[in-house]
Amino acid sequence: MVSSTRRVKEAVFIYVIIFSITFVSLPRFLWADQQDDEIEQLYDRFGEKEESRVKKHSKSKKVQRKKHSVQESVTVSDLVELAPFEDIAVIQRRFLPKTSRFEFSSEALVTTNNAFFTNIGLNATISYYFQEPYGVELKYRWMTSSSKAITKNLEANQQVDTKAFVEPRSFFGISFKWSPIYGKIAWFDESIIPFDIYFTPGFGMTQTALGKNEMTFNIGMGQLFALSKSVAVRWDFNWSIYQATVQNESTGATQEEKKLHSDLMLSLGMSYFIPEASYR
Repeated sequence: MVSSTRRVKEAVFIYVIIFSITFVSLPRFLWADQQDDEIEQLYDRFGEKEESRVKKHSKSKKVQRKKHSVQESVTVSDLVELAPFEDIAVIQRRFLPKTSRFEFSSEALVTTNNAFFTNIGLNATISYYFQEPYGVELKYRWMTSSSKAITKNLEANQQVDTKAFVEPRSFFGISFKWSPIYGKIAWFDESIIPFDIYFTPGFGMTQTALGKNEMTFNIGMGQLFALSKSVAVRWDFNWSIYQATVQNESTGATQEEKKLHSDLMLSLGMSYFIPEASYR
């Protein structure tokens, strides 16, 4: 009997412990479930916001495409209303027409590579263009020279005759003129200036201070900056190569010798085109 009563008490005690553990643990499980639900809700809200953002971005892209298509439908007559340097219209053709036109040029020049003389002078050219990039050019170059300090020193102290040095006086020649490059540049955000870059291989005759005429190969390049369809600023850089005759008196007798010589000349001037352009 005592043993049976004891067993009943033990069973009741075990049930009480189990109930207590369950009662204490249940709120924790319920709180964990509540936390999981809140986290899921946060993920759902984030997903909805992200989906809304993507839809707005897609909509804005469509609006931009529509605006772009409207802008592309602008006609040529609307270009006059564009603000300067904000909307740029591309010029497809050369601004300065040259086909079947003459170009008359005058330039001041200076040599850049003569160690013994300072040469300055004038260029006069006449060009004719049978197509926009192609033409022929006749050139006459006249130069005067003055001895540099080193030359005067050689004459005074070393008794060196300057006839041993090449002293160019004039040049006359013909060149093929090729203008493969053209474009435009901005001048201090004030105006747009069209330009052409050209090359002029050719040949001619150079006359030296000794009165000799020497066959000369000439190659040059230059640039035209169009101020209008008839007037342009022009610069040239020419390289003339020839076998020049010099006098050598080092042996006591005057002897003429041939000496390979080249002149590098930089020139700047103006060009005028005639007749008036009948196209463009």
